[in-house]
Amino acid sequence: MTSAAPLAPHESARLSALEQTVRDGLRDFRRTGQALSEIRDNGFYRASYDSFEAYLQDRWGFTPPQASRLIDASDVARVLDPLGIQPKNEAQARSYRAAARIITELEPEQQRVVARLVETAAPDTQPGPDHEDDVPWDVPAAEVRIMASVVKKLQPDALVHHPDSGDEVPFDTLTNPERFEVIRTHVDQKTQAYREKQEAKANAPQPEKINWADWCLNTAATSLGHGQRLEISVEPDGSGAARAVARIVDGATGEVLAAGAGAVTLKKAVLNLAAETR
Repeated sequence: MTSAAPLAPHESARLSALEQTVRDGLRDFRRTGQALSEIRDNGFYRASYDSFEAYLQDRWGFTPPQASRLIDASDVARVLDPLGIQPKNEAQARSYRAAARIITELEPEQQRVVARLVETAAPDTQPGPDHEDDVPWDVPAAEVRIMASVVKKLQPDALVHHPDSGDEVPFDTLTNPERFEVIRTHVDQKTQAYREKQEAKANAPQPEKINWADWCLNTAATSLGHGQRLEISVEPDGSGAARAVARIVDGATGEVLAAGAGAVTLKKAVLNLAAETR
C-alpha cells in the first residue's frame, strides 16, 4: 500500500459512499458491480493502493476475476433494464452477455423495437400483490439474442416480403407497423428453429459415459484371458510432445491383441481402447 496520490475532498466523499454501497450490497450484484466500476474507473483506490487489484484483495477479499464478473454482470443488467428484463443474480445476468453486446450496437429506435419484441414474447402476467415475485418478461437469453440479431440485420435496404402482399420490397418502404410485423415473423422463425434444435439435442441419445480407471480394472478382472495384460504406454511422438496408447497384449508372445488409437491423455487412450474392444 502507498499514500502517494491523495484524493481530493469530493473524491474521498464519493469513495466513502461507494464503499458503503459495496458493504451494504454484497448480495446485490448490480449495486456492487456499479460501485466497483466507478472506483476503478476514477482511480479512487489510489490514495492507499498502488493498483485496483491490490485494493480489491486487501479491502474486500475479491480476486480480479471475481470483481470483473460482478462489473460485467452489472453492465449487462443495465443494458437489459430498459427491456424490462431483471436478472435475479450475477450468473443469470452473465447468460445475457451476448444479447447485451448486440443491443449496445443498436440505435435507440432499434433498441425500442427489441423491447417491444420482448414484451410481446413475455408470458401474460397480471400485476398485483400475488405477483410481486414474478419477473414480468422472463425471456430466455438465447431468444433475446435472436431478437437483437434480427433487428440489427434488417437494415433499411434489406429486401423482405411484404406482410400483406408477400411481394419482395425494401425494408424501408414499409410502414412502422409493417416493419414490426416483418421483424416479428423473422424472430418467430429463427426462435422456432432454435427451439427445435435444442429439443433435438436434448432428445438425442447420450454417449455412454465410462470411468476410464474403473474400465481398466474391470476389463483386467473380467475380460482378459490367461497370460494377457492391459498396458498403457506413453511415448514421445517426435514433435516434442507425447502420446499415450492403451493395448491388450499376450504376455507369452508379446502379440498385441487389441489397441486403441493414440491420444494426448491417458483417459482418451483408454477410451479409445474401450471403443476398439466394444
